[in-house]
Amino acid sequence: IAMSDLLPLLENFDLRILNERPYRVSASAGETFWIQDLEVRHAGGRTLDPRQAGKRFEEAFFAVQAGLAESDGFNRLVLAAGLDWRQALVLRAVCRYLLQTGITFSQKYMEEVLARNPRIAARLAWTFESRFDPDLKAATRASQVKAFGEEIAEALERVTSPDDDRILRAF
Repeated sequence: IAMSDLLPLLENFDLRILNERPYRVSASAGETFWIQDLEVRHAGGRTLDPRQAGKRFEEAFFAVQAGLAESDGFNRLVLAAGLDWRQALVLRAVCRYLLQTGITFSQKYMEEVLARNPRIAARLAWTFESRFDPDLKAATRASQVKAFGEEIAEALERVTSPDDDRILRAF
């Protein structure tokens, strides 16, 4: 992958690339392959545990590469909020809906607000799943939606920026 294509994609996951070491591998059939070993750091200072976030990040990375997901700031939520790429996609769709309704904030700004409030972002995505998961029983659905709603309301009380509060409540 060309570095000029790779860098913006990884930066949208809030990763800073510190170093790249390419390794050339020759196959027995005379083919040559390259392994790109990247040293990365989470721009937000989070310590990333590959056992916890590795598979989720890998799936999101390849979803973006395959064109199943967009490469934008919503991908930060994969590592910051513990979401998978589909959950980030739901929040992206809500953002696009809000833009169509005439909300006065840009998509980039809304991405930043959710990234600054990963706990709320996660609960918003989980609330969506709870409401619309066809496999959930009605009682479980109601219980989860209520619990997430209470957690979101409690977290919103601690949001100090009026703009952040408006955006998060709109979501």
